Amino acid sequence: MIPSSPNFKIIFCLLLCISSLLPTMSFAQQYYSGVNNITFNHSQYNNAFAGNGFLIRYKNKVFAVTVKHTLFVANTPKITSVYLGKEVKEWRIHPLKEPDNYVVLGDLINQNKSEALTENILNSDWLVFEVKHNKSTLSALELRDTPLTLGETLTAYGCTYATTKTCSQDSYLGTYLGAEPNHLRMKMANLSKTRPYGLSGSPVLDKSNKLVGIISKSLPSLDGKGFDSAPASLDYLLHILNTYLAEK
Repeated sequence: MIPSSPNFKIIFCLLLCISSLLPTMSFAQQYYSGVNNITFNHSQYNNAFAGNGFLIRYKNKVFAVTVKHTLFVANTPKITSVYLGKEVKEWRIHPLKEPDNYVVLGDLINQNKSEALTENILNSDWLVFEVKHNKSTLSALELRDTPLTLGETLTAYGCTYATTKTCSQDSYLGTYLGAEPNHLRMKMANLSKTRPYGLSGSPVLDKSNKLVGIISKSLPSLDGKGFDSAPASLDYLLHILNTYLAEK
């Protein structure tokens, strides 16, 4: 039996209204990465999903980053080095299923006409851009400034070509195994040399969601059984950022 007090009835009705809304409430997904959507001045080379990219915040400035080897799959005959020239009309990063939730990239900070697009670029596998427009809800990730510990759990966030139809933002757990020249070594389940294909450019985060690397390549496992993920470490990225900011 409900008491007849007018005030109680009002409060009771308010509670009913609030409770009826709760099942329909939803929270926006937190995006740590998006896909590279690149349009060229010659539209036959357009690529709507050329791996992943994301935002970082460093010394109070936001940058957009992805991997250099994106240019293996998104280029024109005139792009033969880490230099875009006037070939790109617009480069966006956005969640795969949300093309209107986007960042427009600006100048490529570490462009280099003399750096040919060979496998050597994997030794410094970062493209670093200024941000021209940011109309996205992508998180701007902070860089971790303390060493990783062996056995630490890491997570890559992104989409692969195999999950194009279903991916919003998938997560891939890994375990830190140690450092390699220019890269980390991370154990990931069911990894092969090319699987998960398309995840390149995804951020690798620690449990505090601090950036520790970017998905770059695979290495044969130390025990000779299968492959380990080898995200590019932050060393080269920090060199580019610090050089850029020192010149401003």
